[in-house]
Amino acid sequence: MQAAAMRGAPQWLRGLLSEEFFDACAAHPGERKNDKNHFCIDCAAALCRHCLPHEHAHDVLQIWKYASCFVVRVDDLKVFDCTGIQSHTVSDHEVVFLNERTARKRSASAENPCAACARPLLSGHDYCSLFCKVKHLGESEHGLRRALRVSRQEVAPTSEPQSGKRRPLSSSSSDSGPSCSGSFRKRSRKQSEPTQAPFY
Repeated sequence: MQAAAMRGAPQWLRGLLSEEFFDACAAHPGERKNDKNHFCIDCAAALCRHCLPHEHAHDVLQIWKYASCFVVRVDDLKVFDCTGIQSHTVSDHEVVFLNERTARKRSASAENPCAACARPLLSGHDYCSLFCKVKHLGESEHGLRRALRVSRQEVAPTSEPQSGKRRPLSSSSSDSGPSCSGSFRKRSRKQSEPTQAPFY
């Protein structure tokens, strides 16, 4: 992926668009169905099903395959505005392609070409994929910033309880992905406050 195309993109978005999903998870090589088909936005890391349950306060996306390409449900991607990206309906869910598609011929003279790659689109859409929107908006000074929505970590970085410190973002999404889930302390959602016996 071209570095210029990802200008101004946060680490999680660069990781999401550059990750090779459905590869075997390095942290669980002996497990069945260990393909990496989840992505943690807070850790900027890919996860397999055995890395879950992940830190429950983090935003974790499930990645799907449609037409041999990686897609994500629009409703799940709450930290990015997918407006303008041509979506598709898969099992009653609206999905968008993560990466630029290469199978179909591009045509700048098409009635409604993708603003980034000139792939023909249905009327009313500007981009064929999340990558194309990021690439096109990244060429303007403030365009990509407007499409990004603030995550919980950016809203309240100090609101995390002391008993569950958040791990800082990793510098490499592909290398650190599988290991990030094992580094968190498990929290019991059923844990109750201790009570003191009454004095008589």
